[in-house]
Amino acid sequence: MSQAGHEAEEIKETVWVYTQYAVVLAIVFGAGTFLGYSLWGDAATLKVDLDKTVEQVNTLKNERETLKSQLALASRDKDACQKQLSAGGGQ
Repeated sequence: MSQAGHEAEEIKETVWVYTQYAVVLAIVFGAGTFLGYSLWGDAATLKVDLDKTVEQVNTLKNERETLKSQLALASRDKDACQKQLSAGGGQ
């Protein structure tokens, strides 16, 4: 009977060791998943930074187009003035 009790004790100890391993692995994987999601999964701060950057890029594109339009108008006016000057200077 002592041998049966000893075997039962070994089985309980083995089950307890494997249960400890399973709990430690569950905690490690759970913590890794949680940290991964909180740092990179949701990426709330990155979304905010991306929105700001996209808005800034769009603003700069609009300003560039405005400046190109102003440059085209100034070049057109300059050409018109030069034509008028050359037409008037020859007389």
